[in-house]
Amino acid sequence: MPSVRRFPSPWTAEETEACFIVRDANGQALAYVYFQDEPGRRAAAKLLTRDEARRIAANIAKLSELLTAPVRKWTGNDAPHPRSQVSFPRSPAGLRRAGLSLAADPQ
Repeated sequence: MPSVRRFPSPWTAEETEACFIVRDANGQALAYVYFQDEPGRRAAAKLLTRDEARRIAANIAKLSELLTAPVRKWTGNDAPHPRSQVSFPRSPAGLRRAGLSLAADPQ
């Protein structure tokens, strides 16, 4: 049985006086991302700037596209090799063993 989308695409972000509202195709509000233009109040309340809120709302609106995108299936020879991921040293001793050092590393 086909699944019915609860929040149909496309999702849009609209700006109001104090926030961005992300809405689905039916106009249902999915997210409110608040911001504060006044630096003093923004710092005291740890609120987002208008630009930060706009970017977050835009990225939330893009989620509907990602949810409908086809999933890539790995088959045969195109699957990544299990050792193809690079591992990095996570400690100063590991860095030294790899021939690297941190500028503040006391050796």
